[in-house]
Amino acid sequence: MGSMSFILHVDADAFFASVEQALNPTLKGRAVIVGGGDRGVVSAASYEARTFGVHSAMPMAQARRLCPHAVFLVPHFHAYKEFSSRMFAIMADYSPLVEATSVDEGYVDLTGTLKLHKASPWEVAHRTLEHIRSTLDINVSGGVAATKTWAKMATGLAKPNGLLYLEPTRTLSVLGMLPANSIPGVGKKAEKILAAEGIRTVGDVACANKERMNRLLGQWGSKLVDMATGNDAR
Repeated sequence: MGSMSFILHVDADAFFASVEQALNPTLKGRAVIVGGGDRGVVSAASYEARTFGVHSAMPMAQARRLCPHAVFLVPHFHAYKEFSSRMFAIMADYSPLVEATSVDEGYVDLTGTLKLHKASPWEVAHRTLEHIRSTLDINVSGGVAATKTWAKMATGLAKPNGLLYLEPTRTLSVLGMLPANSIPGVGKKAEKILAAEGIRTVGDVACANKERMNRLLGQWGSKLVDMATGNDAR
């Protein structure tokens, strides 16, 4: 194991909708859309609603057209905050190093778990997610990898409600074919600039020349190469 890092990224699936289903079990398995009134936007859509094309930040009027049979709810932020703090408290049971990046996602450093829990990081990650699912009755996904960037990308592949462990030596063969916008922080603008240069996948970014990337995206360009190759040491 040496000095290798094991980072778990945890992300609650369709968090607001998932909490509403936990609070009202009759909503389980149904399309649930949480958001402001008809003039507002969708805050969260359950996976049942997503199959109809509904997604967060979509105008509520459009969501009603796409999925008229859904249950529409106004957000209960106090409940989401409560579930969030309970989720992070569970994560802290498994490692002293927990970082919350938003109300529904964060990172856990599992590097020392072999000593602490007499179990592999993969096993501890599995226990952490199962503990959250069984205690809070919400769906949650996770990714375990050597860096935070890779762990977050692994979670993206594990959704919904799964867990993916990326072995460091095989990480790029798994992530390399993903589109470049799978790298956290690569938005539409950066994606367009890269695509115009033939840089379309994570593998393309990993192989790119850092000076060329800096010319395209400023100093963030070379940082992107580090993120893709796992040299960001976060």
